[in-house]
Amino acid sequence: MTGEMIQTKAKEFLQKMYGDTNSKFNFSIGWVEWFKARHGIKSY
Repeated sequence: MTGEMIQTKAKEFLQKMYGDTNSKFNFSIGWVEWFKARHGIKSY
């Protein structure tokens, strides 16, 4: 699972949860690394 995949799914989830809000939430590389560490996800 790549960071890009996680970012894409996170953006889709945000869209589904809150609609088209033009959110300025940034799924940065730091956010992705935190998410992967929190959930025990490793990239290969």
